[in-house]
Amino acid sequence: MNIPADDPRLKIKLVTMNGELMPLDDAKISIMAPGLTFAATVFEGLRAYWNEEKQELFVFRMEEHLNRLLDSMKLLRFGEHPSINTLREQLLENIRSNEYREDIYIRLQAYIDDWGSMLAKGPVSTSIVSYPRPRLNAFETGRNFAVSSWRRLDDNASPPRAKASGNYINSRLAGMEARESGYDGAIILTAAGKVSEGPGGCIFIVRNGVLITPGVTSGILESLTRDSILRMALETGQAAETRDVDRTELYIADEIFYCGTGQEITPVISVDRIPAGDGKPGKITRAMQALYDKQVRDIAPENRDWRTPVYAS
Repeated sequence: MNIPADDPRLKIKLVTMNGELMPLDDAKISIMAPGLTFAATVFEGLRAYWNEEKQELFVFRMEEHLNRLLDSMKLLRFGEHPSINTLREQLLENIRSNEYREDIYIRLQAYIDDWGSMLAKGPVSTSIVSYPRPRLNAFETGRNFAVSSWRRLDDNASPPRAKASGNYINSRLAGMEARESGYDGAIILTAAGKVSEGPGGCIFIVRNGVLITPGVTSGILESLTRDSILRMALETGQAAETRDVDRTELYIADEIFYCGTGQEITPVISVDRIPAGDGKPGKITRAMQALYDKQVRDIAPENRDWRTPVYAS
């Protein structure tokens, strides 16, 4: 297989499987593993940010991500699995072994391995892959979204609170529909017609100077980026609230943005080809982006517990 010269895989020295460091090509699972055949897999996506002045890489909200992984394993009834302390050590070891000096993304997975039925609880295997991931251009330019015809998963069917791979079929369907219709991304509604989230991130709108986002019972993943934004708003006096959001509010909002570990804070400049405000990233969106960047790079003095230094640990 020919890999492009700028492919991030070329910078990966080692990955981690079940606590063992190895080359990427040596990391294999069985084609009959329930993690593959029945989507018995949960995961976390984390980012680490390089601070050039401090010559340090900071993992953002690592502890909260690890705790959410444990919650997902609990909801899917996984059996015996590595402790949070073990996973923390393996994650930091993985990054150090690759000697990154740039912004990276980390994918931590836990899955039912070997050969088993749909109801198998084990054995539980884990993997960690980290690789360079620069900021998306959309952070500056914004994106055009559409309301999807697909509806969001329900907590009593396939709970979005679990960061399970199987749940992302819903996101894939919505995202593919949007892309094939000429949009950059999608906004998914609940069965009741209220705003839920996008295929891989949460939605914020701004109306009359107030940040508004759907609550955690609106079929969303309990996003740590969303939580960070709400806490930064509280700390800086920015008015914010969580409540049900109607579809029509997307069309009359002054600003909209999309947030998640991968997306960070991405402006949404239109929905269904209706401009959000003046069709450009808004003032509050830009303010939250600036605050967020200072947090993740250990520039801001607040919330030191959100950032874990890699090489000083």
